Amino acid sequence: MIQIRHPLLAAILAVAGSGPVCAQSVDDIGMSATLVGTDLIDPVMWGPNTTIRVWAELPSGWRLDVVAGNAASPMSIEVVGGSFYQDAFGGPTSRSMNPLFFPLAPSLEWDSFLTIGAITTADNELSQIGMVWTDFEDGNPLSINNGSVFVVPTEPQGELQAFTGSCGQARSGVLIGQFTLLGEGASLMCSVLLQGKDDSGDVWQQPIVDVLIDQDGHSNSAAIIACAADSDQSGAVDVFDLLRLLETWSETGCADISGDDIVGADDLILLIDAWGICVVE
Repeated sequence: MIQIRHPLLAAILAVAGSGPVCAQSVDDIGMSATLVGTDLIDPVMWGPNTTIRVWAELPSGWRLDVVAGNAASPMSIEVVGGSFYQDAFGGPTSRSMNPLFFPLAPSLEWDSFLTIGAITTADNELSQIGMVWTDFEDGNPLSINNGSVFVVPTEPQGELQAFTGSCGQARSGVLIGQFTLLGEGASLMCSVLLQGKDDSGDVWQQPIVDVLIDQDGHSNSAAIIACAADSDQSGAVDVFDLLRLLETWSETGCADISGDDIVGADDLILLIDAWGICVVE
């Protein structure tokens, strides 16, 4: 079991339940992303840029209360092949995102920040402890081994929300960050420690490590969902999905059904197994 060693943080987390338990399997919790857009901030001034939102995917009825890093499971969030865009009027968390300022400073809306479930200051009870933001606010990697952002377990912003994944599929999760990546082909690499409550009210805790999200929002840690083999969202797994899979063999993208960040034999097996009309129950 991973221990939170900061005494005040440990006390806060203890309110959530009697003690953390492991997730049922690694497939229960994943990390997915949505592509918000490209070149949303001035590419002439900043160069090519991509804005993505990152979601912690959880089983139905679960919630997220803590995004943390400690000595056993450090938090590491960095841009591979670039840097973070950090707006001069923004801050490191969603508590700095005042929508009233967006018309005056349009690029502020695409600032990079951490959160739990909220995009702006509206109805946002996010707190933090032990976080050191200096490098992150300069556009550099965020590295934390004794801190977290969190909400108390009664706040609705920790509950699951429906969102659309990078491949157009309906997913469910809790938003944990928005990041604008500066650099041609830049991608996001992250590891975090997550904690919340399951559908029985018991506390769970799970490290999610070495997550890679590319410039199109494809994640190597996305949870496997029903109808994932229906990559063109036609309502059926058919020859068109097979052709897309073969066309992107040994690459990444929406034909990566297994979520291992490469299209290959595992995905072909899953596609064949799902062949026919695709119905989400």
